[in-house]
Amino acid sequence: MKFTIASTLVATTSLLSVANAQFSLPNIPETCLEIPQVLGNKPLQLLSYFHKEVCEKNCTATINQHNQYLQQSVFPQIMKDLDQKLDISASEQASFQKIQTQVEAAIKKDCVAEGNKQLCNDLEGLADYGLCVLKATEPIIKQNIGQLKSSVNITDADCAKIKSIDSDATVWQKTLPAYVDKFAQICESEKN
Repeated sequence: MKFTIASTLVATTSLLSVANAQFSLPNIPETCLEIPQVLGNKPLQLLSYFHKEVCEKNCTATINQHNQYLQQSVFPQIMKDLDQKLDISASEQASFQKIQTQVEAAIKKDCVAEGNKQLCNDLEGLADYGLCVLKATEPIIKQNIGQLKSSVNITDADCAKIKSIDSDATVWQKTLPAYVDKFAQICESEKN
């Protein structure tokens, strides 16, 4: 699991680099370029925690079950918090929500078979799912890139807010691990 997520992050970064070159995204403020240093190894620590609390305890959940949990329990709250902290306008929220809905529908339609594979300890299955997701969402991203570009006007102040959020120990030591703990409880309850 740890290696697959890292591979997925590399693939996503590569895809974003290609998208940036292909669609001439606006220049990124210097402050934003500091965000990876602020993040450090926190995402990997969270993935390690997930692996320990979920996968090492023989969770049999599928990728689709995990995605459903993320979409219903995690993403809505995280997006609400970020929208407030970053002062995202209601019209931008609606635009992003529309695109997110399209992306979720495309993934459900095109990747259901790959998503029925085990979430844990199936690196090939996770890789297959990740590739399917990239393929399913690419047309939507391309179709909406103009809209995304026009609504994304990242400033140094925005990046400073993101750095502050990413520096918040509570997010990385309590909030996000609590979502992992809840998913581990769901897995455990399904075993009984």
